[in-house]
Amino acid sequence: MKTLAAIVVLLIAAFALVIMPSSAVTEDEQFIHINRMVVTFEKTDGMVEITYDLDLFAKTYVFLLGSRNLEPTFEKIFFKFEDVETIEIGQNHAVIMLKNISRQSGEYYLHDSCELGATVDVLTFIYPDGSTKQLENTRSTQNTFYSDV
Repeated sequence: MKTLAAIVVLLIAAFALVIMPSSAVTEDEQFIHINRMVVTFEKTDGMVEITYDLDLFAKTYVFLLGSRNLEPTFEKIFFKFEDVETIEIGQNHAVIMLKNISRQSGEYYLHDSCELGATVDVLTFIYPDGSTKQLENTRSTQNTFYSDV
């Protein structure tokens, strides 16, 4: 009888974990906290490295079902970008490729400001010439231009 009760409790917990990511990101309360996001511009594309913390429930979810199940969360964070490719997702980091986030104009590339689906503590842009720009506590990228050196 104790075994049956334990199995029922585990099934209920597993069901709760399965439905969690689809509704977990909201404006007010998030299960993911983005500490740092680094966008490295490469011509019209951007390689994004994200460092984040998960709450206890989300950590348990990732432990049981794998970090790849967080992919929809990152799609929600980059909802304004048209071509989002997940390269790697770990327990506290992710690498995302954003294609065509800038457009070429002569010898420069122009990136228009774009809203993010979460607040980022520190957002760093790395340009092809190696220079950087840093924003703190932001929910969007900013208008910028850069050359391909």
